[in-house]
Amino acid sequence: MAAMVLVASVDGFGGALALGMFAGLCYAGQNMLIVAPVYLLSVIAFSPTLFTLLYTVVPVVAFAVVYIIFYRMRKNVSIVWTTVTALLSELPHAVLTVVFGGRVTEGVLSFVLAGVFAFCAQTICYAVLFRGIKTRFTPDELIAGGIVVITFAYAAACIVIEGARPVFFLFSFFLLLFAHGAGAASGFAFAVLAGIGCAAAFRAPDVIAFAALASAAAAALRPFTKWATSFGVTGVYALFWLAAAPAGWGWQDLIAVALGALAFVMLPLRAVSGLFGGKRGTAAAVGGILNRNRSELSARLMSVSKVFYDMSGNLRELESEVNRYTPERLAAEVSKNYCGRCPEREGCFAALGGSTEGVILPMANAALTRGKVTILDMPPFVTGSCKKMHNLASVVSGAAEAYRRRAEEAGGMNETKRLMSEQFAGVSLVLDSLARECGEKVCFGEEEQDAIAAELLRHNIVAGEIAVSGEGATVSVALTVRASDADKLVLPRIVSACAGVSLERVAVTPRGEDCVVHLAASPVFEVAYGIAEKSRGGEKVSGDTKSVLCPSRRRRLFALSDGMGSGEHASRASRDAIAMVENFYRAGFDNAVILTLVNKLLCLTSEENFSSLDIAVVDTVSGGMDIIKMGAVSTFVCHRGSVEVISGSAPPVGILERALPLTCRRQLYDGDIVIMMSDGVYDALDEQGVIDAVEEIRSFNPQVLADRLLERALGAGAQDDCTVMVMRLVAR
Repeated sequence: MAAMVLVASVDGFGGALALGMFAGLCYAGQNMLIVAPVYLLSVIAFSPTLFTLLYTVVPVVAFAVVYIIFYRMRKNVSIVWTTVTALLSELPHAVLTVVFGGRVTEGVLSFVLAGVFAFCAQTICYAVLFRGIKTRFTPDELIAGGIVVITFAYAAACIVIEGARPVFFLFSFFLLLFAHGAGAASGFAFAVLAGIGCAAAFRAPDVIAFAALASAAAAALRPFTKWATSFGVTGVYALFWLAAAPAGWGWQDLIAVALGALAFVMLPLRAVSGLFGGKRGTAAAVGGILNRNRSELSARLMSVSKVFYDMSGNLRELESEVNRYTPERLAAEVSKNYCGRCPEREGCFAALGGSTEGVILPMANAALTRGKVTILDMPPFVTGSCKKMHNLASVVSGAAEAYRRRAEEAGGMNETKRLMSEQFAGVSLVLDSLARECGEKVCFGEEEQDAIAAELLRHNIVAGEIAVSGEGATVSVALTVRASDADKLVLPRIVSACAGVSLERVAVTPRGEDCVVHLAASPVFEVAYGIAEKSRGGEKVSGDTKSVLCPSRRRRLFALSDGMGSGEHASRASRDAIAMVENFYRAGFDNAVILTLVNKLLCLTSEENFSSLDIAVVDTVSGGMDIIKMGAVSTFVCHRGSVEVISGSAPPVGILERALPLTCRRQLYDGDIVIMMSDGVYDALDEQGVIDAVEEIRSFNPQVLADRLLERALGAGAQDDCTVMVMRLVAR
């Protein structure tokens, strides 16, 4: 507000400069209900006329209307609109000055000054009031700030109180403040700019020389104490006063310089460092807190991961109850509980050496194997000596039936334990992966971030907070920029050059007047694909299910499941298998765990839904491809000049409890083609037929190749559901 009063005091052009300052404060988000009265009073105080009142009310009304319109439109007012509004608001004053006052030069200059100073004031006020004086400034902000400093110095130099010029007080104070707080270069720039403004007001170029020498003295004495730099600046003025007193250098100005230096000396160093410094310390503190929290979260996730891993191991190590229900145990129980209570037991025990287990064992084996005991299963001793052999056979058969039921129950419990064990192991792997990601250090305010901020400033992009995490292919950068800079194409290129990794914009999050731009490592490759399919004749729905999924930014998953049979039943089976695989991949489970769990879950279903799975996961950063097969036909990988066939022998998912998938990894390069197909196509063409077709078609277009392969399969008499998926790796 004091700055507005200062510029309003300039003779002839005070109103135009005050209007520019009013526009700058409004654009920087200051309360218009406070700024507008100060603007009106400042201009009217130096020119108390009805004419002044009329032309100062026009900008207030114009800015109020513009801001109301944009508020209703739910949009931010751009600097272009506010600058145009300032120019149009100054136009009546300029026209009236020319028409009624006859001062053409003054009218034109006031109009031009209003526009130029409004743009400069808006630029620097937005930078200082929104981002703070601690931030670095872009080239356009530095130029705007320089013009504002020259204007303020000119306005202050025009004020004279009892022969003293307060501008020298302000000059020495702010010169020392900039020299100590922002550095010698900033102090020199401020001194020269302020000297230019004062020289224009005094019409004395030697003021610029004084400003330059004073800043040099402050820079030379800065390593010592504040008193030393204060005496240095005051001494430079004293030398000029003694050498150039006839040119207007007076003792009153010497006292003003000394008082300004004294005021700076009395200013605590904490205030100076708080005004200009402390950015790195604050960023380092924030980074330390964040990294400590991430480290603690990583440790907790690791602990939880270990809990699930231990639970998985404990379930695997539990003793199987099935092994307890053996023929030997059955024979022992019957011998004890039935023969031991028989009135004729003494004779049998004496003849058999104290136990009947040996003669009952063949009967127990037969009962557990065939479900019943016949006279043919009884040893000669039982048929010749036992008077209750039929009751004995019934008891053995009943006990065997109870054993079978218990064994089945124990087997189901063991299967559940194994399934839970594998699920716990999968959860453990996911938590372990999350723990490693959370444990990655996030860097704030370090050399790399400073280099990024400096390079962006060279391209007129202001970056506030900059956070870098990860390294190599996992690096990510988040930075706060102006909303107008968020979509600039040069931004990711600059950050990529500084980080040494190719980055791309993945998200932009609005945050007040600014935006947070998120950058991550850009893929080296992309995958172009084509799909051709045809259901079995007479069926509305194909039993083949295909899926193209992006489980993460750098991975592309292609899956093909062929349900046994055809029609809706087979389609539902294959859809279930694909859906489970997709969900597990989204959760971040390991490939081997995914297929094992899917197989287990399908084995537990009541219906016989048997499906083959054919999965290819392509890494778009490294070019690696993971292949997972279970009951699927061969996959064909076409390199330059050769075709590799990858075959698996595992049965379809859901048939065998312990079936293991084929998992392998291949390295792909630019232009390599991968072909996946269902058994309907493969059975019609066979392996060599597919290779011959690829060599004859000679197309690099995935869709064309898929269509041609399907046509050949149908021409060869394919009757089953037919699906062909073709992928081609393309360098970006």
